[in-house]
Amino acid sequence: MSTAAPESCHHRLVKTRIIATMGPACKDAETIRQLILEGVDIFRLNFAHGTHEWLDDVLHQIRAISDELKIPVGVLGDLSGPKIRLGRIRGDELMCSEQSTIRFVHSRESDEPHDLTCTYEKLIDDVGLGDRILLADGTVGLVVTGKAEDGQSITCVVAEPGIIRSKQGVNLPGVALSTPCVTQKDEEDLAWALERQVDFIGLSFVRSADDITQLKSMIDRRNPKTLPIVVAKIEKTEAIADLDRILEVTDAVMVARGDLGVEAEISRVPILQKEIIRRCNQERIPVITATQMLDSMTTSDLPTRAEVSDVANAVIDGTDAVMLSGETAIGRHPITCVRMMQKIVHQSEPFVIGRGVEDPHTDESRRANPITEAVSLGATVVANSLDADLIVVATDSGRTALALSGQRGRVPILAVTHRQDIVRRLCLYWGVTSIQSTLVRQSADALLQFVVQWGLDHRVLKSGQKIVVVGHTNWLGDGHDLMMVHVVP
Repeated sequence: MSTAAPESCHHRLVKTRIIATMGPACKDAETIRQLILEGVDIFRLNFAHGTHEWLDDVLHQIRAISDELKIPVGVLGDLSGPKIRLGRIRGDELMCSEQSTIRFVHSRESDEPHDLTCTYEKLIDDVGLGDRILLADGTVGLVVTGKAEDGQSITCVVAEPGIIRSKQGVNLPGVALSTPCVTQKDEEDLAWALERQVDFIGLSFVRSADDITQLKSMIDRRNPKTLPIVVAKIEKTEAIADLDRILEVTDAVMVARGDLGVEAEISRVPILQKEIIRRCNQERIPVITATQMLDSMTTSDLPTRAEVSDVANAVIDGTDAVMLSGETAIGRHPITCVRMMQKIVHQSEPFVIGRGVEDPHTDESRRANPITEAVSLGATVVANSLDADLIVVATDSGRTALALSGQRGRVPILAVTHRQDIVRRLCLYWGVTSIQSTLVRQSADALLQFVVQWGLDHRVLKSGQKIVVVGHTNWLGDGHDLMMVHVVP
């Protein structure tokens, strides 16, 4: 396997990962290429938008360009979930005046100006007197004041006035919905994603750990060639209440601040974000911070100062990844936006605090064996102490790389694996740059020679620099974990 890099590609040793959402603004091959070169580690496919035919074309381009550049890139398939939306409104918009009366009716359409319909047929059954219904991203608030005896409508009073439009989102904070978390559309999108070996599957509007368990059972029943990482999107108050159990069963977490800021009191969102990141770090679960991170750059060349501070604080708090949504999907400047995100991340990372010894009660499925864990901790300490330039780890499942990532050390990590699915999965791990090579299964010396040559070819290493290697004396049988320090000749 050649290690030579294209002339235009100087490989990046990454720490905080960047996720970009695909859309009309970045669907062409040249834009995808530039986004990867500017720092995108994972592309998000939002199944709420775009046909499978369109997604097929996008996915093919992402993987072809990733292979051409020899830069691994992951793909996140984001299931829509039971998103509730308004139906058609007469005239397409309605001014909801304070204390005016609005009705929700069961029928799919209504010509009455103050009658609303929605995509969720059981809304009228699920809500009760006094429940709140939030519309237009929470800017308009209704309170349920009555139910018709025939069960065909509910009456609401406008508590927070404003304008609503056709197809806008509906949120029911605190209401226990009877709809399943995985819809029929989600099942079809999941089948498409598994067939194409998409690396990560995001589950929207998670309410409890049972939703994650249900999705994983669906995946297992389809017996895919490779198992994707399941990402629980935390955007409902029920998920906050069941966070402990969700963290026991999910593979990764997304702090989806958009709907979370509607479902929960918006002033609580920063504290909830910090707590979720802290808990994920503690449990060694990769965590993504998402929504409106550089929102003003959808139309502007520069972010606001508040957005820059928001991204920086998420990085300093310990998020593994930051995600761009509309900024890259429909924005005017997707490449500029990623470039700006990379600059903010780079400036913030020196303030990330290392962790040292982790909680011994971390789930065993997320830990390597005790000896490897100890060697990984020692490698981080030694690398920091010697001011080394690179930690190299050979990994089969990615657990050792995750152990090193969890330390949040100062020294970048290079993970070498023979498995293509693991290479792309590692695109979510903080501080880990991944490459693929079959030499990893031969010997520690072969691994070292490969890495040094790779580093010289990609201009990330030069003579006199120090490498700390975490490996094994015998990849194909019984052997011993080892750590060694090497100076590049």
